[in-house]
Amino acid sequence: MAIAFIIGQLLPNIRISSSDIKVNITDPALIKQGEYIARTADCVACHTTLDGETYAGGLPMLTPLGAIYSTNITPDKEAGIGNYSFDDFKNAVKHGVAPGNKALYPAMPYPSYQLMSDEDMAAMYAFFMSDVKAVNQPNVESELPPVANWRWPLAYWQVLFDRKRDFIPETDDAVLTRGQYLIEGPGHCGSCHTERGIGFQEVTLSNADSAEYLSGAVIDGWRAKSIRGEQRGLGTWTIAELNDFFKTGRTDTTAAFGAMAEVVEHSTQYMTDYDINA
Repeated sequence: MAIAFIIGQLLPNIRISSSDIKVNITDPALIKQGEYIARTADCVACHTTLDGETYAGGLPMLTPLGAIYSTNITPDKEAGIGNYSFDDFKNAVKHGVAPGNKALYPAMPYPSYQLMSDEDMAAMYAFFMSDVKAVNQPNVESELPPVANWRWPLAYWQVLFDRKRDFIPETDDAVLTRGQYLIEGPGHCGSCHTERGIGFQEVTLSNADSAEYLSGAVIDGWRAKSIRGEQRGLGTWTIAELNDFFKTGRTDTTAAFGAMAEVVEHSTQYMTDYDINA
């Protein structure tokens, strides 16, 4: 008990926030909006297993030390997030802090989701609480070895690598700003297309910070290519080809594979033409 107390006193303050937003989780328009935002954030890809119940979790994510498993985010009150308040939901998604000040593994792309607005969070909350089927499927414990599976050191990870930031548009162009928001925020493109550092952190989180952003990385054994506007990236692609790729997963010369195929399957094909073009 004494050791636990000492560790607790040495921990940094985990960043959580509260909101005065009152969410009407029965509002059909808000639920529909939340469903779309969840698509742009590609929540289903990580929180659903092959042939499993949607959003019930259990998908293994491999690390050098063992697998961790995505959690049940259905509104089930025992296994899922059915007891989450709006603030609980927002702090988990945007700040990587679950109820009880439990820090989440950075496999959850909360450094990107941090840029999402509280209004988008409210819509997603309404969708998950009212439209997603509740599934009583217990979460799977990680396969990380003892010590490595402790959660409290993740608070230090968040202090070092998940600095507080807001979305800052690079231009006054509405289309480009929308595209930047989707890429840096809910789309979390950097999670796969930006190299990771020694602490499994993305080495940069925005184009304004470094040209390493979206310059390519290895993820799950696949090479996620550079998606910057350079010759080895997307410099030879036309806008029409990019639109086709995001909508169908293919062009006349290439097709999506690996994790990108899942992004098209679960996320980009459902996006509006405006958002895809952005």
